[in-house]
Amino acid sequence: MNKEALMSQKKFNLREGLVFALIMSGFFFVLYLILKIKSYAALNVDTLSDEDIAVIKHSIRYVVVISGLVIGGIMGAVVQRSKFCIATACHSVVISKDYTQTRAYAMALFVAILGTQILYKTGQVDISRSIYVSFPFTWLSYIIGGFTFGVGIVYAGGCASRILVRAGEGNLGGLVSVMAFIFASGATLWGITAKLRVDYLNKLTIDLHDQYLPNIAHGIPFWAILIVIEIILLLFMLKSPKDSAWRGWRWPMAGVVIGLTIISAWWINGEAFRTIPLIDTFSFTGPNDPTLLQTWRPKSLTFALADAQTYRYIMLWTGESINFAIATVLGVLGGSFISAVITGTFRLIAPPLPQFKSNLFGGTLMGFGAVVGLGCNIGQGLSGISTLSIGSILTMTFIFIGAVAGAKFMEWYIARNI
Repeated sequence: MNKEALMSQKKFNLREGLVFALIMSGFFFVLYLILKIKSYAALNVDTLSDEDIAVIKHSIRYVVVISGLVIGGIMGAVVQRSKFCIATACHSVVISKDYTQTRAYAMALFVAILGTQILYKTGQVDISRSIYVSFPFTWLSYIIGGFTFGVGIVYAGGCASRILVRAGEGNLGGLVSVMAFIFASGATLWGITAKLRVDYLNKLTIDLHDQYLPNIAHGIPFWAILIVIEIILLLFMLKSPKDSAWRGWRWPMAGVVIGLTIISAWWINGEAFRTIPLIDTFSFTGPNDPTLLQTWRPKSLTFALADAQTYRYIMLWTGESINFAIATVLGVLGGSFISAVITGTFRLIAPPLPQFKSNLFGGTLMGFGAVVGLGCNIGQGLSGISTLSIGSILTMTFIFIGAVAGAKFMEWYIARNI
């Protein structure tokens, strides 16, 4: 390597180091915000005036939204630098038998499951009230939604987080995928395709008390289930064949950071939820509002509902307020943009027309599938599985099946038309 190339590499490494430092600073800032909410929970409400309570309500809203921006920014930066993507993982397995990206996913899952279960068992977040555990087991919705989403990520050019990152780093094809995803998810949640979801797919359920795997596996201790799952993930990371020349951050680092974003999102929302019975955080009807407690649920990262809510927020600006989910979408876009600018990898790219058509088609499938399946590869695949929800496991299984089927069909189609 000549002197000029060596200097260029050193400068790039310094830029990479700056991105990593910003990510670590973001985690410390989120920890500070968590402690901030904890301090509100420790207050004696009886000694507070109505004005004090109103100020605290506003402050907690602000803290939750800011945490969404920061956590989303961290996710955007690490995905931008590591190229983490479930679509790429499935495509690599099918085409070249390369399991590097799936190892990164396994590492993220390993960290997310362990951290989330520790938070749950120590009372920091009540995942039993999350949509992944408490909602009915709509098995057909999980299968159809997961498979459709899986096919969609192949044609869109990336999974839910990756298309946001591609848009943030200047790829106009990624922006088309994001817009199609947002429109289709909104239509499936509230619009023209919502009837199919509500009146048909969601009607087919299996009667379960909840979807928490340890509650379903009667007689098997929780810790035994957790240890077995973690060992399986660990063995996969150690034994899966053939590493590729990973572009960007090494897969263990990418997986750990992504797993930590899932934990951070659960923790900040869990603390906000725990504060509700003490100080009426999200309404003005008074402390211990039972309606509020029944409807508000702790959450982590997901881009199914988040993208749909972002669409509604853009359309109904004056009638809507920004929330954690919308903030994470904006954070991913911002984080990927900042990371790309710092490392000199931001490029405005306009793919050819056939690729735009593929992005539009894939993004539409993703938006429909994500809402029907109650989540995307991040929502169900990481946040959901971290709760040990069997519905999330089923959905993610069919996301993989759909992505592999889509990759095989694309490979066949390309070979046929060469």
